Amino acid sequence: MVAFALALRSRGHRVSFVVPSNFVGWIRAHGFDAESNGIDAVEVLRAAGPNLQSIRWQWRHVMDLTATLFASVAAASAGAEVIVGAGLQPAASSVAEWREVPYANVMYCPCVMPGRAAPPPIVRTQSFPPWINALLWQLGGPLVDVATRGAINRGRATLGLEPIDRPLAHIAGARTILAADRDLAPLGDDAPASAVGTDAWILEEPAELHPHVSAFLDLDPPPVYVGFGSMVSRRVPELAAHAVDAVRAVGHRAIIVGGWAQLDRHVEPSSDVLTIDAVPHDVVFPRVAAVVHHGGAGTTTAAARAGAPQVVLPHILDQYYWAHRVRQLGLGPRGLPVALVTADILADRIDAAVNDAGIRRRAAALEQAMAGRNGVSAAVDALEDLVATGARQPLKPALANPG
Repeated sequence: MVAFALALRSRGHRVSFVVPSNFVGWIRAHGFDAESNGIDAVEVLRAAGPNLQSIRWQWRHVMDLTATLFASVAAASAGAEVIVGAGLQPAASSVAEWREVPYANVMYCPCVMPGRAAPPPIVRTQSFPPWINALLWQLGGPLVDVATRGAINRGRATLGLEPIDRPLAHIAGARTILAADRDLAPLGDDAPASAVGTDAWILEEPAELHPHVSAFLDLDPPPVYVGFGSMVSRRVPELAAHAVDAVRAVGHRAIIVGGWAQLDRHVEPSSDVLTIDAVPHDVVFPRVAAVVHHGGAGTTTAAARAGAPQVVLPHILDQYYWAHRVRQLGLGPRGLPVALVTADILADRIDAAVNDAGIRRRAAALEQAMAGRNGVSAAVDALEDLVATGARQPLKPALANPG
């Protein structure tokens, strides 16, 4: 979203953010106004009790935060000509209606769009035939509407808005923008006319490595990257141990990146294991033998852009889609759900990623295809078009965005 905001600013537009409090300082450092939505995402996920792999916990958590999101977005949106929602954002489309401005919904994965190409994100099995995927969307949509209607309509009532029966269709807004690479995660053939794909949005800014990290990457053989981004798990100490054992079993060194799970705190650094809190993916991924990760949209895209073989350990929602696409495109072995990780099984996956010539060849080919692609300019075009025509177009419910 910061990459998108920079592109908007280059066209003369003013951009402000409402984001989790842990991102406010970073976004302000890029010169944008940013207000907290009242939620610290890191604290929420690290707090005792949450079971991130539980669909029930995920759902209850989002619904519990809906009132906070309505209040924060409503307060910060005065004077906006258009409101753009991304990720888990149940309030922004209603606030746009209240402000009487157009609304755009950003997604990073096509699997959150109803259709035949993929099942709903809460479905972990990604190998159903297209007609089953469509049926799951047809059956699941009304159930999600029932589950979300109460919380969203209570938020709408605080703005003086009438209740709605189909919250997910309303959240879709007048324009949906898919910020995903055309080869890695294309729009489905049955995507609605209101949806546009732009390629992934890439934040292009200089990044430097600490000399000791660069020196570690220079040694042969190249290390294997292990990191789970914003994911947390009750098994973090166990997962960290399994990862180190698995990488050593295939004769490679490991770079363990902490992320929100603080994976690095559960590993003893040594001559063949480097631990660090965070690294710039675009600098590190081209220099590793493989990337072991959770399957987030950004990490999967960064690894593909770097031509790195991937081992995906999905935790939740769209991460199962990305694991499936990595396998489908031949960029890595079959995904391994994080709950099933053991050192032996993970070692087999890493061995395939590192030593399979076909995987390396296909990863390199996709790297070449994705080189230079950045969807931010096309996204600005789509948003400018929406604003130009928005005054004459009512909200056109097109798709749900539970992810």
